[in-house]
Amino acid sequence: MLQSSRIDDHDHPETITTLWSLREDVRVETAEDGTAVELHGRWSDLRVRNPEPGLVETLRRMSLGPVSLDNVTPGGHRSWQRALLRLQDLVVRSLAFADNGQVLLSAVPLTNAARFTPEPPPEGALLKLSRFAVLRREGDLFQLESPLSLHRVLLHRPEAQWVVAALGRPVSEATAGDHVPLARAVVREILGYLIGTGMVLVARTADGDFEEDQDPVLRTWSANDMLFHTRSVMGRDDGDYGATFAHAAQIKPQPAVKNPPSGTVVRLPRPDLDELLDRDPPFTTALEGRRSVRAYGTSALSLRTLGEFLYRTARVRSIGMAGEGETAYPASDRPYPTGGAAYDLELYLTVRDCPELPSGIHYYDPLDHCLVLVNEDPAAAGELSAGAMAAAALATPPPVLITLTSRFQRLSWKYSGLAYALVLKHVGALIQTFYLVGSAMGLAGCAVCSEDVTVCAGALGLDWRSESPVGSFVLGPLPDEQLPSHEHHLDDRVSVNGQDWPERSAAVGRV
Repeated sequence: MLQSSRIDDHDHPETITTLWSLREDVRVETAEDGTAVELHGRWSDLRVRNPEPGLVETLRRMSLGPVSLDNVTPGGHRSWQRALLRLQDLVVRSLAFADNGQVLLSAVPLTNAARFTPEPPPEGALLKLSRFAVLRREGDLFQLESPLSLHRVLLHRPEAQWVVAALGRPVSEATAGDHVPLARAVVREILGYLIGTGMVLVARTADGDFEEDQDPVLRTWSANDMLFHTRSVMGRDDGDYGATFAHAAQIKPQPAVKNPPSGTVVRLPRPDLDELLDRDPPFTTALEGRRSVRAYGTSALSLRTLGEFLYRTARVRSIGMAGEGETAYPASDRPYPTGGAAYDLELYLTVRDCPELPSGIHYYDPLDHCLVLVNEDPAAAGELSAGAMAAAALATPPPVLITLTSRFQRLSWKYSGLAYALVLKHVGALIQTFYLVGSAMGLAGCAVCSEDVTVCAGALGLDWRSESPVGSFVLGPLPDEQLPSHEHHLDDRVSVNGQDWPERSAAVGRV
């Protein structure tokens, strides 16, 4: 068996140096008369008037890559190093071996609020990696990122990665460097960068009490949820954001309407608009009557009712092209809103109790307003229905389960940073449309918040990487007994803000 041994300082007497550089997206321009230097970055344009001698050349060199300030202006940089600190949201700080210049790690600012000061650990203190820190590969490098940090740490050398690997549990500075081929002083400098960027925590007490573990706000966040949140909004990351069309030059956009799968086709009845306008309750009645209903009546859901519901909520009203040139893509218009008219959502109906439809799983074709039977295996349909029953606390299987999937590339082809968050917003918009139309039609509906990706992909015949479940909704006839005027049972219910509106608006709707 191989035996690990402690690395002593005399085995690795390396010394390190600090290197300075500008973010790769920063451009340096100097006024012709030399009275000012301008830095144009991702989030700001800065102008330094009357720069001190050597600063302009230093900034120019920093724009080309990491440099030692002593090498640019030996011994003469102290007077204007303060200027670099004022620009630190544009400055990358790196640690490198002094003898060969190889960079160990770098702290890269992510926003204009980023501020960084290395914080060497207190003597004897316990240290550990933040549970929010994520290590992943980007390009040819490992990088550490955390939703709690305004910096990204690039790990250029294996030695830096080994230090990070030692911090999976509380350890002292000495223990962190025990089996790393670096001098103790080098390990301490690396830890200072990791602590200064918030990737590594310092215990408040000798027995390992870490503030992050006790913070009542952080304790309710999962690392995945917080990272997703901060990476799908602006302000704590430097990733591209918005309609960037990052893939337009290499990948063709997907069609606005999915090519229907093969299978038995059932044409759905189309409702008559004049009849709906005469029959529908006022909007406020439908809105105030909206509730999640988890029980069903004895009558079956008719094909006419199901066709009306789908036509009013999810049909394609028109198709066309959005954008122009290389960024043009097929788009459509439907009753619910989506970003950029991209309409990534697809509907699959698991039908149990609709006498005019064969039981099984059907795809809804929103263009031709028809259903296509994609899976008639009772076991597959039963597994999907059982999952919905458990998630929504249903006493009986739903007459119809509508599974929403997303063709992710419809959004990621156009949007950067917010594509998956946009999927979830679209789900919310469509679910609320289901609720309001169901309320107007007198149907029992309930959103379901849990889907099994593997089960759904198998039952629907999908590659989950390109199209996957993101939401679902159960639908059926209203129960025969009178529904309560409120949606949920609450102990010690107190009426506030128009608690009587549902009953009053329902009475108006019945007139």
